[in-house]
Amino acid sequence: MVLPSPHLFDPLPPEREKLWMRYGRGDKKLFVNLVGLSISDVRLGYCKIDLKFRSELLQAGGFVHGGLIATLMDTACVPAVGSDFTGRRAYSTIDAHIQYQSSTKDEDLETVSWVTRRTKSIVFCESIVASTSGRTLAKGAFTFKI
Repeated sequence: MVLPSPHLFDPLPPEREKLWMRYGRGDKKLFVNLVGLSISDVRLGYCKIDLKFRSELLQAGGFVHGGLIATLMDTACVPAVGSDFTGRRAYSTIDAHIQYQSSTKDEDLETVSWVTRRTKSIVFCESIVASTSGRTLAKGAFTFKI
């Protein structure tokens, strides 16, 4: 799995980093809170999230659900895109291309997303989900309207 080094991305100001490190952990009952992810690194245009394995994340065939993998990639793009904003700003996914490459039955997952291009109204991201053993499960390309 080839990932960009997090050190290629500038650190966030402390208050913005603190805000994004709480993403997915708030008291509000939002979809992102249901997943159980945790952000382990966020920088300007970059985010890494971790997800501990739970049996309820499996589909009927016994593998981690593909919808979960797509959710992880899209969700990790949100802080990568939003890290550039100094205040609250609405933005949303308008396109997603996902290439599933492998599967897993019982491993923790890591997802890395990074901004590849930013314009006034559109942001492009790439994302990779891997098992903690290093197997790439999926790659994705996402477009956000800002």
